[in-house]
Amino acid sequence: MNLFDFLFPPVCPHCGAHVKQQGDWCDSCIEAVLNIRQVPSKLLSSLDSVWILADYIGGIKSMIYDVKFNEKKEQSKGAAPFLASYNLRMHAYKPHYVIPIPSSSEKKKSRGYNQVDLFFYNWVLSFTNHEHDTFKDKQNSNRPILEDCEDKYFQWFDCLYKLDTHKEMWSLSGSERRNTIEDAFLWNNNFDSSLIRDKRILLVDDIYTTGATLESAARVLRRYSPQTIEALTIASGSF
Repeated sequence: MNLFDFLFPPVCPHCGAHVKQQGDWCDSCIEAVLNIRQVPSKLLSSLDSVWILADYIGGIKSMIYDVKFNEKKEQSKGAAPFLASYNLRMHAYKPHYVIPIPSSSEKKKSRGYNQVDLFFYNWVLSFTNHEHDTFKDKQNSNRPILEDCEDKYFQWFDCLYKLDTHKEMWSLSGSERRNTIEDAFLWNNNFDSSLIRDKRILLVDDIYTTGATLESAARVLRRYSPQTIEALTIASGSF
């Protein structure tokens, strides 16, 4: 047992029951929210498919909220068992690049991190043993950059830039979200856009609400002719 676990014994993020390690859930709590499903294709435009891993209720809702708004970064480990449920699909789809939905620079400065990175980054790295899969963006040491290598997969590629919308998305209606986020993403010109041509892309985000955020990001990526764009989110309500 490490010092952190000794001082803060690992507990289920929802009910507080003792568990084996940080990020684990008790069986009953994970079963209450785990709900792997796809968004109906009729709701998609620029995306080929969208996978959801859990219902946005109970413990999963509390976990995501704490990471995003209460600076409880350690809680992000609670996403691990849900992401593990996507492992078989991850191996089958075998994306060349995994692209996180970015936070605006203002949001990231205020929060100190992008919660999507916390939820997904280590999980994505677990699929590859290539030490040179990620590099640092010359203008931002916290952003990975990568080399062009045609036969590599599961590469974390933080290639999008998000403009500051000056609005909290959770407070907006569906139509307001779509209008606000429609042109919020840009390609980060520190990266070569030809890297994603004819490649399989996995877009990742924490929550699927109306799909406006993922669709807006996917529209930017479509300009550079990827082969497919699939998306994965941890949780969603009804759609």
